[in-house]
Formats: sequence, C-alpha cells, structure tokens
Amino acid sequence: MTGALALSPGLLAWLVAVVFIAGVARGFTGFAASATIMALAAWAIAPIDLLPVCLLLELTASALLLRGGTGEADKPLALTLVAAAFAGVPLGLQLTKTMDPDTSRIIALALVAGLAALQLARIPLPVGRGRTGAAQAGLAAGTVNGLASIGGLVHALFLMARTLPPRAMRGTMILIILFSGTVTLFWQLVLGVMTGQAMLRYVALLLPFVAGLWLGRRHFTPENERHYRPVSLALLVALAGAGLVRQLM
Repeated sequence: MTGALALSPGLLAWLVAVVFIAGVARGFTGFAASATIMALAAWAIAPIDLLPVCLLLELTASALLLRGGTGEADKPLALTLVAAAFAGVPLGLQLTKTMDPDTSRIIALALVAGLAALQLARIPLPVGRGRTGAAQAGLAAGTVNGLASIGGLVHALFLMARTLPPRAMRGTMILIILFSGTVTLFWQLVLGVMTGQAMLRYVALLLPFVAGLWLGRRHFTPENERHYRPVSLALLVALAGAGLVRQLM
C-alpha cells in the first residue's frame, strides 16, 4: 500500500496524525484543515502533491458538516465570493505547477503563517464590505487556493470585517469551502493536478480525518470558540513559521 502511495511507513504515520489534527480543527471552526496540513506536512511533500489531497478532504468535511450547519449562513455572500474565485484558482495552480518545489514550499508556508497572523491580530482584508469587495476577496482567495489550498483563510479575513455571529460565520465558511472546493476540483482535473495517486492518498487518510472531524464537531460551541480560535491560529503561525525557517535554512 505504501508503495502505491509513494510514502514511507513513517511518513504515512505522520500524515495520519496530521489529518486527524486537521479534522479536529475543521470540525470545530469550519475551516483551517488545509492550513494545518500545509503547516505540518509541506516540509516533506511538495505543495503541488498536497493540494489535491487537501481538496478532497475539505470537500468531504463540507459534505458531512452541511446538514444542520448552514442554516444561519449568508448564502448570497458565499456565492459572490465563490464566483470570483473561479478566475483565481487556475492562476494559482499554474504558478504552483511551474515553480521549483522548494520555492512552492516557501510560498505556501509564508501564506499560512501570514494569513493566520492577520486573523490572530484581527486585521481584516483591505477591501470594502460590499459586492466589489467580496469579488476582490474571492479572486484573492481563489489564487491562494491554487497556491496552497488555504483560500478559506482569505475568506475568513473578509468575513471578519462583517462581524457575523459565530454560527453564521461558521455556516458561511462551510458553504464557501464546499462551493469553492467544487470550482477548484474542476480546475485541478482540467490542469492535471488531481491524479490517481492523490486519490489513493485521500482514501488512506480519510478515516483519521473523519474521526478528527467528528471530535471537533462534537465539541463546537460558540462559547468555546473565543478560546479555541486564538490558540489554533497561534499554533498555525508557529508551525508554519518553524517550517519556513527550516526551509530557508
């Protein structure tokens, strides 16, 4: 099995632990699974190979969390953001495909650390809150999604400026990730990024991810979120920052 996955037993065991942690984060906050995987695994696997696995896990999470989790979501806003992302995803994917893997790792880790730090500092995107601002944020998120599969962090920064209630923001994020994931899947198939090997890796990692997702979803409450989010974002900054330093050295 590890031969078909092109992973050593040790690396496969590490990825199992990583996707479990990512599932917990996704189940609790409604996003951050791909950012967690990138922060913890990009040092060993090139981002271009992680992108399709992250995407399939995110789509699985969105499908499982969709029922009962989107009642308070801002659906028109979610559709506007995703429509704009359609143009940004292929740009990000093409850049990742043509980059040297080490350069791609540096960019992916820098994006994770930088975007998580902006959320931690509660600094919103410098765009308006209306439809034009949403289109700009969606385009940026699509490009980042193609580079590092973390467009959700860009979306969250935009939503932060709108001061949505926790359940409304979480539900909107679930819809955004589901719809933008479908757009990204289309472009990954068109551009040849989604491969048979990526699908095999997804199958191998699905069970621990779903277990983490269930655990995170079970303990989600708006009261806990104000404590959990700063801790999880600080960890993302620290982990991605450490990976970035390691890569640069």
